[in-house]
Amino acid sequence: MNSYFGDKGTPTSLDARDTAALAPSAQQPLGAGASASVLPSASASVPLSPSASVSAPASSATPKATTKKSTTSAGSGGRCGLPKYPTKACTGVPSGWKPKTTVGDLTITKSGTVISDYLVTGSIAVKAANVQIRRTRVYGTIDNYISDKVYGGLLIADTEVVNPPGQEFSDNSQYAFGVANYTCLRCKVVNRMEGWRVGAEGVTGSGTVTIKDSFAQLAIPPGLCQTGDPHGDGIQSYGGPTVNIVHNTIDQRLDDCPTAPIFIPDQGNAGGTVEDNLLAGGGYSMRLTGGSFPVVTGNKVVENTPGYGPAEVDCSKVGDWGDNAMVTFNFDTGAIIKEKKKIGDCG
Repeated sequence: MNSYFGDKGTPTSLDARDTAALAPSAQQPLGAGASASVLPSASASVPLSPSASVSAPASSATPKATTKKSTTSAGSGGRCGLPKYPTKACTGVPSGWKPKTTVGDLTITKSGTVISDYLVTGSIAVKAANVQIRRTRVYGTIDNYISDKVYGGLLIADTEVVNPPGQEFSDNSQYAFGVANYTCLRCKVVNRMEGWRVGAEGVTGSGTVTIKDSFAQLAIPPGLCQTGDPHGDGIQSYGGPTVNIVHNTIDQRLDDCPTAPIFIPDQGNAGGTVEDNLLAGGGYSMRLTGGSFPVVTGNKVVENTPGYGPAEVDCSKVGDWGDNAMVTFNFDTGAIIKEKKKIGDCG
């Protein structure tokens, strides 16, 4: 049975509508060779030279409920480490960034490829294993689920999916990052309808997803809720493998017809760990009803931002539940102003 935690942290009868991360590296100064260039092809296949490969994340076996504290280390996000939470300023590409530019789409086809300091005006299709995408800005999407195959071991770090200059909102309903067997560290999404997608469990190459130390501001174009029903999500799992969601800020206040900042429903999902996240907006900010959740701890929901309440949770699927609370929050500094009340009790 699901528990619906309302604004007072108690169950309400209102109806409702990613193992450890790869160790993040500090943002390094750009090398002298980082200069702007343009790749002329709108959808070139890029055989970039491979560098050290990234090990694939651990098995995506469904976790069993337990009261043991997660060993996934939270708060390692540099300037935004706990007790602070990620902001626009400490995620995505670094200050002083000087990219090479690809006009249109970029397709990566060589295993072990590392790309760094790119501006891609289209999307990135990852069609090779153990790829690294670092310090890159994308106007489309980054996707490693191509033609019924997942190209795993994907590491995305200090990378952002945003709108082109002069475009505040987007009607692009595609997720920003996806879909399986990838790690996203210090990633950023701004003014898109969808953030991260977790899916393709059982597909060749699928595996655990980790989203950590990242920031998303989700938004819907004005008037779209009146003409459609986009029901966007910050992180949505649909038929997905285990996902560890650790120390992220997901702000959905600019979406007038949302689902949730974190949405893992009973739709063929393995579940996962949800730890030390700052959430705002949504119908419920945290919806965890599908799969098994060994650890749901330290999550904060900004007071008066969700439509119904902070959480919809199937407590029978939760192991360790604790220190989840409603708070007031400074979105500019990434700091909690005050903890107001605890969110329910799945213990």
